Amino acid sequence: MNITLKRLLVTILIVTILLSSLIVFLVEFALRPILYEIAELKASSLVTEAINRAVYQKSTQLNYDDLVRTKTDHQGNIIFMQPNLHKINQVSSQISLQIQESLQKIKKHRVQLPVAQMFGIQVLANYGPKLNAQIVPHGSLKTDIVDYFQPAGINQTRHKIDLEVTTSTRVVVPFISEDIKVQTTIPLTEAIIVGRVPEVYVGLDQGLISKEK
Repeated sequence: MNITLKRLLVTILIVTILLSSLIVFLVEFALRPILYEIAELKASSLVTEAINRAVYQKSTQLNYDDLVRTKTDHQGNIIFMQPNLHKINQVSSQISLQIQESLQKIKKHRVQLPVAQMFGIQVLANYGPKLNAQIVPHGSLKTDIVDYFQPAGINQTRHKIDLEVTTSTRVVVPFISEDIKVQTTIPLTEAIIVGRVPEVYVGLDQGLISKEK
């Protein structure tokens, strides 16, 4: 009786080890790419949303004239354009701080990854068990204010000023800890310039602001 019980326990132990090894193998080689892809989409969406909220708070207080000085001739045509680099650097620094504060708040946020979705069962994605993922922002945050000109109609030119943000975050889920790079571009302000704009400005490949940096 004791021998039979020991054999049963040994058999159960061996089966448990084999099943555990199979699960690890399945996650590592079959589900890992899928799990990473789902986690990347969720994390990127969450981080981008946090960045957009932070930038929006500042962009609503911005005017085009705060960032670009212009002079016109007696006919109203632009004859001189100059970026206000002091204000631009100030805005960039303020937005960077707001973004960092916003990203720190999502550390407490848990992202749920549907297990059914990992197996390609989209219909059951909202049902069944879910894996909890933690978003951990880390690394450097890079912000860059860029601009460009584009036609806006007859004798009109649109000058757009955007903010490019690049950061990285770590997604921690069972069996996986991966770094994800997030890049997004958010509009800050723009102006419609009526009249002729000198080609020396419109033809700038890097934009007016980048040229002066």
